[in-house]
Amino acid sequence: MAPACTPETIERIATLLKDTNLHDLLSPQNVIILKDSATVEQSLKTLASKRILSSPVVAAPDADAKPPGCGCLAPLFAPAPPGAHWPQEKGLAGNHQILGFLDVRDVLSSFLAVSVAAAAAAAAAAGACRKPPDPGLPGVRDVLSSFLAELEGHGNLPKMKMLQKMRLLEEQGSSFATTAIKDLKVFGGDGDFLHTSEAAQTSVLDVIVNGLLNPKERGAHQGKHIVTGTVHRVAIYDNHFRINNIISQTDIIKFIFMNKGELGDLATKTAAELGWASRPVVTLGPDVSAIEAMLLMNQKQISALAVVDGVGKIIGNFSVSEMRTIMAEHFGALALPVGEFLALEHGTEFQGYSHIHEQEVVQSKGHKFITDRIARARPRTPGEEVGQNLILVTPQATMIEILDKIVSHRIHRVYVIDELERPVGVVTCTDVVRLIISLVQPAALPASRPSSAKQLQQLEQQEAEQQQHDQQKDADAMQQ
Repeated sequence: MAPACTPETIERIATLLKDTNLHDLLSPQNVIILKDSATVEQSLKTLASKRILSSPVVAAPDADAKPPGCGCLAPLFAPAPPGAHWPQEKGLAGNHQILGFLDVRDVLSSFLAVSVAAAAAAAAAAGACRKPPDPGLPGVRDVLSSFLAELEGHGNLPKMKMLQKMRLLEEQGSSFATTAIKDLKVFGGDGDFLHTSEAAQTSVLDVIVNGLLNPKERGAHQGKHIVTGTVHRVAIYDNHFRINNIISQTDIIKFIFMNKGELGDLATKTAAELGWASRPVVTLGPDVSAIEAMLLMNQKQISALAVVDGVGKIIGNFSVSEMRTIMAEHFGALALPVGEFLALEHGTEFQGYSHIHEQEVVQSKGHKFITDRIARARPRTPGEEVGQNLILVTPQATMIEILDKIVSHRIHRVYVIDELERPVGVVTCTDVVRLIISLVQPAALPASRPSSAKQLQQLEQQEAEQQQHDQQKDADAMQQ
C-alpha cells in the first residue's frame, strides 16, 4: 500500500521521473561481456578480477570460437543489418545473440543444481530414493536428501562434518569449473535489455516500470531463472549488439537521492510509517554453513540473509555480494559456517562464538563476573564479529536518511532494528523503487513478495501441502 502523501508530492515525483530522459543518467562505461563458450572457471575469474557480480553474455558463432589460452571476453561483434533489434531478429551479425546476464548467484545455483542431480541420480540407481529431483533450481529438501545419498547414509547436510562437506564440494567444484556458461542450469534472469534507439525516447519512469519492475527481454537463454518479476539492471545495446551502458536499481536510487528536494513530505516519512519496520526478515545463525545459506536464499528467492546471534541480535549480513571474488576452487569454502565465511572474506577471524556464549550466560543467574566483563567491554560496532560494518536504522529513520545511507555507503539494503538490535525489517533498493512507483503509477506494480509474517507462513504452508501432494502422487504411481 502506498504511503499517504500530498497530491503535490506525488505530482512532483511523477514530473521528475517523466521529464528526465534515461540518457541523462548514463555515463561512459567499459562493460565486460562474456562469451557463452567461456567456462565457469574463466567467467568467475573475470568477474572477480573486475570485482563485479554480473556481466552480459553473448553467443558467439563457431567461427569465432575461442582458441586455447584466450580469455573469455567477447570481441567486437560483426555489424548487424541497420535497424536490427534484439530479440525480434535473432541470428543476425554472424549468429551473435544476447543470452542474458550471468551473475555469481547463477553460477552457484547451477553448481548446486548439478550437484543435487548427480547425487540424487546415484541414490536413485542404488534404490535410495524414488526418483531424482528436478535438475533445475534445487529445493532444500532435495539437496539434503541428495547429499545424504552421496555420503551413503552417513548423515544429512546440516549434520555432515565440515571436512566432509569441503571434500565433496571441492570434488564437484573441480568438475563443474569446466562447464560452459551456455550449459548452466540457472542463468540469465536478472537483467533486461533495451535498444539504444528506444533508450533515447525512454524516460526514467519508463525504464523503471517497463525495465526494472516488468522486464520484457531477459535474453535468449532457455535455462531456469532465479529472479521472477523485478530485475536489478537494464543493458543498453546498439545495432552492432555492443552493450555500452548498464542502468541499475542503484543508479535510480542515486538519482532520486540527488533530487531529494522533489520528494516533498515523502522525505520525512519514517520506516515505520512506510511499513518497513514490521516485515519478516529471513535470518540464520552464524554456525549454519554457507552452502545452506545459499540454498535458503534460493528457496526464499531473496539475495541476502541477516545473520543473528543466540538472542536474535544482528551480527552480519550474508548476501550475494559476499561472493564477489569467489572462484571454482573456492567452492569448498561454502562448507564453512557463515560466521567464519564472512570473517575470512573480510580478512579477520570470527569473534562471535565467545560473544554469543557470553550473551547466553548473561541470561542465567549467578554470573556477575561475566556481566561485569561485558559491561567493561568497549562499545560494540554492529557487524564487527564477522568483520563487517553493518549499516542499520531504527523504525524512526526517515526516507531521506535511509536513501542517504544506501547511496553514501554504496550498499543494496539497510536493516531496520529494534532497541535490542534485532532485525524487524529490511529496506532494499527494490523496495524504494516499488514505493516510488506505488505513488505515481500503482497499476504498473507487479506482484510483490509477502509483506507480513502471516502471508509468508501461508505461502510456506501451501508449498508444504503441494509437496506432500506430489509425494503421494509419486507413491501412488509406483504402486500401479
